[in-house]
Amino acid sequence: MNVCLGVHECDFCPEDEAPEGNGEVRIPGGPGIAYAAPFLITHYVTAHGYRPPQAFIDAVLAVDLDTWAATRWPDVPFPWVPDDVERLLE
Repeated sequence: MNVCLGVHECDFCPEDEAPEGNGEVRIPGGPGIAYAAPFLITHYVTAHGYRPPQAFIDAVLAVDLDTWAATRWPDVPFPWVPDDVERLLE
């Protein structure tokens, strides 16, 4: 998870009913690939019928939930991000 400053409300829901999210989930893909999605992705899928790209769905289904659940912040490993990745913000 990557928590961000501020919140984002669902743009599709009425303002007084819109859920809020404040970050993103990160999902490991194949070598050198990581996917990021807003915290509200489950809301977009269940409430608005959004269907993420199949590659993202496959990556989510491939996550080892036992390993994921045993991991605690701040020791969340991101081994799928290469050491030499170009960082846009530091």
